[in-house]
Amino acid sequence: MVEMTAGQAIVEVLKAEGIRCVFGLPGGHIIDIYDALYATPEIRHVLVRHEYAAACMAAGYTQLTGEPAVCLVTAGPGATNLLTGIAEASVGSLPVIILAGRGATGTVYRGASQEIATDRMFAPVTKWSVRVDQAGLLVEALRQAFTIARGGKPGPVLIDIPRDLLGQPVALPSYQPAGPPARAAADPLRIKAAADALLGAARPVIVAGGGTVASGAFSELRELAELLTVPVLTSLSGRGSIPDDHPLSAGGLGAHRNPVSARLLADADVVLGLGTRFEEMETNWRPGFVPGPDACYVQVDVDPAEIGRSVVAQIGVVGDIRQVLGQLLAAVRGRLPGLGVPSGPALDGLPGHPRVHAIGAGISELEKAIDQAAGSDEVPIHPLRVIRAVRSLFPRDTTVAIDVGCLAQHIAGAFPFFRVYEPRSLIVPSSFYGMGFAAAALPAARVVYPGRPAVGFVGDGSFQMVMNVLPTAAEHRLPVTWCVLNDGALGSIWDIQALRFGRRILGTEFSLQPDFAKIADACGCYGRRIEDPAEVDSAIAEAMAANERGQPAVLDFAVARSRLRQTREHFTYYPDPGDDVL
Repeated sequence: MVEMTAGQAIVEVLKAEGIRCVFGLPGGHIIDIYDALYATPEIRHVLVRHEYAAACMAAGYTQLTGEPAVCLVTAGPGATNLLTGIAEASVGSLPVIILAGRGATGTVYRGASQEIATDRMFAPVTKWSVRVDQAGLLVEALRQAFTIARGGKPGPVLIDIPRDLLGQPVALPSYQPAGPPARAAADPLRIKAAADALLGAARPVIVAGGGTVASGAFSELRELAELLTVPVLTSLSGRGSIPDDHPLSAGGLGAHRNPVSARLLADADVVLGLGTRFEEMETNWRPGFVPGPDACYVQVDVDPAEIGRSVVAQIGVVGDIRQVLGQLLAAVRGRLPGLGVPSGPALDGLPGHPRVHAIGAGISELEKAIDQAAGSDEVPIHPLRVIRAVRSLFPRDTTVAIDVGCLAQHIAGAFPFFRVYEPRSLIVPSSFYGMGFAAAALPAARVVYPGRPAVGFVGDGSFQMVMNVLPTAAEHRLPVTWCVLNDGALGSIWDIQALRFGRRILGTEFSLQPDFAKIADACGCYGRRIEDPAEVDSAIAEAMAANERGQPAVLDFAVARSRLRQTREHFTYYPDPGDDVL
């Protein structure tokens, strides 16, 4: 039993829980925690310029690691500035721990400086939001916070800490970390029903969602798909579950799908959904975007509340995705004649399989069309020219962040445009779709993977929301590259005005556009404006060279706005312009 201040005890708990980085911005209400961090070189502190960026970086960190990340902010506006980013983490089921300062216990309800009911404000977007009013309870509250954030369906938690507690002495016992939760297995009868459905299917399809990534079920997914020769579709948050160049990898869903994946989903007689919600942008909740009326939908999720929430599931299986896939593999292997335990990837027989051949032929045809568009020399630059050049020049293991704004939402959806090969190498928004989230989170990629390149695609509208992330990246030598696809508009909404409202354009065009390259230079980053398609490759190479020197980079590409609709119509299936859901 060691006596120390409550602020020091908090930092000791963070150490014991394996936290190696804290994203935050100091204030008077939490200064004791910062003083304890000063004496704790094992924990890195990344100083943001706005608390929203702290939430985004913490959420991005958890996307890439699967481990909890910590935001440390002061009272009042320090905490409320986190709210949008934490909502993103909540919808994305990301375990972010928020340590927020609050007014002293003696001044509560008296209108003290920066006083607000933070715990109540965060309750709808956290798994647990608690105000702790006794210093001696802080350590136990932290233990519970880590347990709750990691357990079951992961998510953020908030501990609201009155400022006068942090300097008080507390006795810190020998602390036992919460550690990762046990993996929940599924009911064996449900496993049998799911195995029966898969083995009896003529045209099965697997849809891997964010739950597949959260559980780390990459090898199990691949083994089951190869064992049964089942095509794999991935949701936006499920990308990287299987490499995009795997013979069974077919594309995405809804607004994120291509003609190959669309055809497979529409024709499937059994759909195995693994930790996927089939949310609005993936389905529009209408025929053709969801499993067909005659298909058997087998939904697997760790959260019972998700079963049948968006699409009716004929077979609901509650359990951890990795654990359930292990159970399914055991059940399936025992019923396939002559099949022993495989010693390695079962790829040898795949190329000759008719479904695999059809996937390969369809993807190849799509790739040719994309490459033709990407080879365009038109001015303004075709966005596909930028995307394909980045994929070609950056290495296979590059971490990529794909933001919502302008074109980026649809880049994220158009799976062939930027291929993802490695698990946990993608930062994307959840279905909350907060503008600027991925761009603000991008520097966290270099915290997680110091030796791997990181690049992000972001629209000019989203980038203007989070440009204060640039000095943070430069100061902490987090050399990432932002590719701003700049069409001078809030392109996604401009597109709707152009398509559905007779080009009655209001509030979606920027008559004044900042010089992003100069802003980058002023913040200690490399910056360049690119208007000539012939300069795309050289600009990317210069950004990569700047990254090698430890310098972040901003590439401002002047892209063609009209190409958004043309690209969408050619390569993906979207709602008709008259649909209310567009």
